[in-house]
Amino acid sequence: MNLKNMSIRGQKDLATNPNTPGDLLRKLAKNINTSPDIRREVADNPNTPEDVLRYLAKDVYWFARCNVARNSNTPEDLLRKLAKDSERTVKGNVALNPNTPLDILKILAKDENWAVRRDVAKNPELSSSFLVMMFEYEKSFTEPDDQVIKALYENKKIPKVIKRVIETLFREWLK
Repeated sequence: MNLKNMSIRGQKDLATNPNTPGDLLRKLAKNINTSPDIRREVADNPNTPEDVLRYLAKDVYWFARCNVARNSNTPEDLLRKLAKDSERTVKGNVALNPNTPLDILKILAKDENWAVRRDVAKNPELSSSFLVMMFEYEKSFTEPDDQVIKALYENKKIPKVIKRVIETLFREWLK
């Protein structure tokens, strides 16, 4: 298949199709003429091979790295590297990935950026004890972040007793 003569729309259709073969996704990702938007879509495709995810994890455009971070097929060692990315949105997508190891989530749960902590709180794989630890950490700030508190409150695994504490202490944030 000749990608040079293919329209951007055709490339996007290939990049987003979960049935596109890995070798074609590889060509799309590594083609010098491929737009950053197409690389971002390749990074999000569940059929993208590991070597391509590794390649795209180094992309200069952060939105491609974001999609690698949230791809369920991204290997653990790559999630660990992306958790140290300078772009908070990349770290946030690592936090949301259900395959991110607990030790990385513990580090991200104490990130200086509230949006990264919020994304950790949204991870559906967290245990109730982890959520309690996050709540205690967030509550220890002079000014806890309302978005983090809301995300903790909305996580289905937060213990009821902590939900009641949040309702008491932060009622105005839950509206």
